[in-house]
Amino acid sequence: MPAPSELRMPRRLWDGLIAQLHARTGGETHESGAFLLGQMTEHGRRVTDVLYFDDLHPEVHARGVVDLPAAAFRRLWAIVRERGVQVVGDVHVHPYSARQSRIDRQNPLIAARGHVAIILPNFARPRIRRWSVGVYVYEGDHQWQAVGGCGRRFLVMEDDHE
Repeated sequence: MPAPSELRMPRRLWDGLIAQLHARTGGETHESGAFLLGQMTEHGRRVTDVLYFDDLHPEVHARGVVDLPAAAFRRLWAIVRERGVQVVGDVHVHPYSARQSRIDRQNPLIAARGHVAIILPNFARPRIRRWSVGVYVYEGDHQWQAVGGCGRRFLVMEDDHE
């Protein structure tokens, strides 16, 4: 999987994602997250759909953090095949900052070079500031490159007319 140059997402999808992730924190008692589905191109990734972790496995947050069992990944890959899309990234929330935790660094959800992981701060409590979003690209061997958030133009929000 090549390192992406950008990840593009319709603004309406992004706004809905943030609202859903916050709603799925159980009153800000646990993390929540989702896989970003879409297509990879030579220029980057385009998100067209979202698949929430707790829709794949209802007990994903039982320990307070994201814990996806193998059965959830079997469902994920079946849905990806059925919809004709690819996993272009993942996103999850943290209670405070958008920095990767040691657990995040050591346990990529998709351990493929070039995979994009996004972290939203403050349980995705609206309003998310563009500069506060953490975006990380997996380089393999538990190494990540921090590429910044929306302000660095890696994560590009598209208006409906784009």
